[in-house]
Amino acid sequence: MLKLSETILLDDKKLIVKKYKLRTAGAQGATIEITLPKGAVEREARRLGLSEEEAVEKLVGVWRYNSFPGLHLSFETRKIMGKGTSIRKKGG
Repeated sequence: MLKLSETILLDDKKLIVKKYKLRTAGAQGATIEITLPKGAVEREARRLGLSEEEAVEKLVGVWRYNSFPGLHLSFETRKIMGKGTSIRKKGG
């Protein structure tokens, strides 16, 4: 079981709000996709000392949801172990 103990307070004066359309994808609309703001990925890359290109190659997005309203997205590093297999390690 994953325990998240961090509380995130939103400062409305500094909060960036962007709205994106949802799109169905995959066979028979098996998944729903949404665009991530480029600035958000760039900010996370800078925080981790990566270029944007390195972030795209080395990070995976991890959505957490179900026991609270909305979604929480974080990024974790991806370590490739072999074709079709990956192990994710917390990226910070």
